[in-house]
Amino acid sequence: MKAKTFENLIRKIVREEIDYALRREIKTLKEDLRDELKPTITEHTEKLVEIPEVTKNSLREKIMGTTPIKKYPKQNFTGNSALNDLLNETAMGDTNLDSGNAPVSLAEPFATGAPMSTDTTGMPTEVANAVTRDYSDLMKAINKKKGN
Repeated sequence: MKAKTFENLIRKIVREEIDYALRREIKTLKEDLRDELKPTITEHTEKLVEIPEVTKNSLREKIMGTTPIKKYPKQNFTGNSALNDLLNETAMGDTNLDSGNAPVSLAEPFATGAPMSTDTTGMPTEVANAVTRDYSDLMKAINKKKGN
């Protein structure tokens, strides 16, 4: 066997052995790292404070009101069952407009349906400009773009 061929053969075998040993070592190092990086889960327990029944009931009454919820027969508004369920819930719900937690303010002019006042005193200038602006040119441009 020639010396050069023997040298190349030894180099090839040494490379393969080094690659094999390195892969094995890298695998064990990765496993060690994974074990170190695993989060430890610790459960914290807090002492719960019991709320008195009187407070629970008063809060429930404040939110829900004291009048019982009326049960209405389910109506079929549309062919969509999910939409029907939602509309029936809305129809049965108490709007509770008398309380201070009413979702819609019943302040003038909305309650009467009258046009909104354009009195700009006390309004921010941006809002006052938007309320008092002449929108006729804008509407003409929109209609022109629609093709009317």
